[in-house]
Amino acid sequence: MSMAWQELSIAVPHEYVEPISYLFSRYGRGLGMERDGPDRILLRTYLPGNSRQRLARIEVGINLINILQPLGEINIRLLPEDEDWQKQWRSHFSLLRVGRHLVIKPSWIEYEAAPGEVLVELDPGMAFGTGYHPTTHTCLQAIEELLQPGMAVLDLGTGSGILSIAAVKLGASRVVALDIDPQAVRAARQNLRRTRVQKQVALTQGSVPHPLAGHGSFDLAVANISARAVRERAPFVLPTLKPGGRLIASGIMDHQRQEVHESLEELGFSLSGEWTQDEWVTLVYSAPTDP
Repeated sequence: MSMAWQELSIAVPHEYVEPISYLFSRYGRGLGMERDGPDRILLRTYLPGNSRQRLARIEVGINLINILQPLGEINIRLLPEDEDWQKQWRSHFSLLRVGRHLVIKPSWIEYEAAPGEVLVELDPGMAFGTGYHPTTHTCLQAIEELLQPGMAVLDLGTGSGILSIAAVKLGASRVVALDIDPQAVRAARQNLRRTRVQKQVALTQGSVPHPLAGHGSFDLAVANISARAVRERAPFVLPTLKPGGRLIASGIMDHQRQEVHESLEELGFSLSGEWTQDEWVTLVYSAPTDP
């Protein structure tokens, strides 16, 4: 007899995507994310019908968050006997078009790129970065706009590796990808191998300052992390950029924009562009042209 699976789902405002994702990916199988109206993201994961302890842990976590912000109950749906979680989870993913030419494709969907399309294949796995999150989406748009063939790129907080893969596909000569989370590094390594870009990407666990990120190494740095992490890391990103190099700073909510902007201006960065989506903003800065 096959095991019965249950699907857990809850729709949350953007600022609660991170903690709920953490709960779901820690205790559940698979993490799905899709937009649910203008300012909510529907998150889902799967559990075997008999894992009462894992369900209890997820519920405790959600109840704690409910004290801060009423998110409501988690929805639990039993899957039909012949459905396993992977089949169900995969059914929620589709092709995602970003910017002018990028197409993000889960590995199990068959698709041939049309002329001019740049295909980025991913196995979304457990880690963030399927392109559905507004910060990933706007970073992809910014990279597409700024990246010139032959550039060297720093990808800080690489997550699933999606931005590194896109950078190589758009013509970067080399990418250094760093993440402090070992689980993200594992997921990224698989994605880099699967998309055959591992030769152009130096991936390792860590942050800046880093021996792989030498002085004046990069034309472009992308930091899709968080407002606080951007402010803390920017002083270490700056020396790794060539004069006039660009920094794409993301993971920032609208209300945090000013504090990030002030920190970066103080370092000598100047704002050269921005992308907003929902209540998230991605800021693009130029490093000073003379040291």
